[in-house]
Amino acid sequence: MNRPSDFRFLSLVARNLKNRPYRNIATIFAIAVIAATFFSSQYLMNGAQQSLDAGISRMGADILVVPEGYAGAGQTIILAGTPTSFFFEDSGFEKISRIPGVAKASPQIYIATLFASCCAAPVQMIAIDPERDFTIGTWLKENPDITLGKDDIIIGSSIIQNVGNDLMFYGHAFHVVGVLEKTGMGVDNAVFTRFEDAYVMAAESGEKAEKKLTIPQGQVSAVLVKVDPGTPPATVASEIMAQVPGTKTILPSGLLNAVSGQLGATTRILSVSSLAVAVVSVPLLGIISMMVAHERRKEVAILRALGATKSFVVQLMLAESFTLAIIGGCIGIGVSVGILVMYNDFIMHTLKIPFIIPSPTVILVQGVSALFLSIVVGGIASLYPVVLITRSEPYETIRGGE
Repeated sequence: MNRPSDFRFLSLVARNLKNRPYRNIATIFAIAVIAATFFSSQYLMNGAQQSLDAGISRMGADILVVPEGYAGAGQTIILAGTPTSFFFEDSGFEKISRIPGVAKASPQIYIATLFASCCAAPVQMIAIDPERDFTIGTWLKENPDITLGKDDIIIGSSIIQNVGNDLMFYGHAFHVVGVLEKTGMGVDNAVFTRFEDAYVMAAESGEKAEKKLTIPQGQVSAVLVKVDPGTPPATVASEIMAQVPGTKTILPSGLLNAVSGQLGATTRILSVSSLAVAVVSVPLLGIISMMVAHERRKEVAILRALGATKSFVVQLMLAESFTLAIIGGCIGIGVSVGILVMYNDFIMHTLKIPFIIPSPTVILVQGVSALFLSIVVGGIASLYPVVLITRSEPYETIRGGE
């Protein structure tokens, strides 16, 4: 008689799984749900965090200063790009650059545009001073062949237009000279132009546009601030609000808290769902495994009588459990990735959070983590059946089954 090691192990595993299709499908489904819910929660958290990091990096500032009462609107522009317009009541914003701890200050004008051919909805136009701007200043330095000249615009990744073509806002034609990388934040839905061109557009709008645009001379909507190295942004923000009445400051930490709050409810639901599914599935998987174990006691006893060791039997049963866990985990993760990527924009607009598809490396790490959890669940569910079978005596089992 051949030794146990001579058994065609993998073929035996495959044949055993094939002989119990319905119960195996139930096992695979339960594990797939566990893997999918766990993966989805990690995917959403990482996608939001990666988007926030990219967006804050694109903003390039430590503090955003807006008129008091417009902090929510300013935050919404950064996170979602919802079009809006507002201005400081006076030119007090110029004081900001002279406040101790402020290294650089860059003013911006927010203009809510009308519908354009590029977009299904109005977009946010942001007028800047290219010489002092942080938002696209770094991008322009990285692309020295591109300059923001007269009637030129640089558009976000969600604006549908090619470089070299024109877009019209308020009856004024602008020339697209660049497209920014995707961040998943409001900058993707924004159009950047110079102060001078924004003023010209406003002056012409009374004759060329359906609605006249008014931009008060000398007033801006927001000021982006970079602080001196080693200076806490929170300290400078407090000083700005103290010295320039009627202002409100927004810090990156505040944006992070806002996103975490918006995403928190969803991730908590997914986390609780993952725990609930695991709590329900593990006993269910255990019951299924026990049923299979009782059916297979005679089969295992015959293997033992033919010379198979307990170690071989344990390896065989664990291999079957882990195979089902891997199949279920891969199915759950694969379906999750497909749905989450396909409905990326829907998720972002529904949850009202900045969101970008995580990098392949991050998705791979999350997938491996979810798959590992699936294997652990499958292993836990198979422990009792394995112990039950290996403790039984082959002769008594065979005789009891006669």
